[in-house]
Amino acid sequence: MKDSRRSLKLTPTKYKGKPSEILDSIEYQGYEIKVLKHGNTGHTLYRAPRLEDLEPCWFMDLETAKKGVHKLLQTETVQELSTLESMLESSK
Repeated sequence: MKDSRRSLKLTPTKYKGKPSEILDSIEYQGYEIKVLKHGNTGHTLYRAPRLEDLEPCWFMDLETAKKGVHKLLQTETVQELSTLESMLESSK
């Protein structure tokens, strides 16, 4: 009786992608937006806070990244004002 299973020859595959390229960062309202050119796709990506939870995320367009920075700065301003108000109330 012959064995019907074939023996598979596994050859290692070589990675065919190119390395990503780190580009100059963009300064926007005092926040550094990191810029990267993706090696496989060639897309330019921008790292900035995500609108939903302000966690760092890579975006494909600069305008969305700027919106995330703007929301982060608004949130920080509100938190600073809240802290100052509580300090003023406690000093009375």
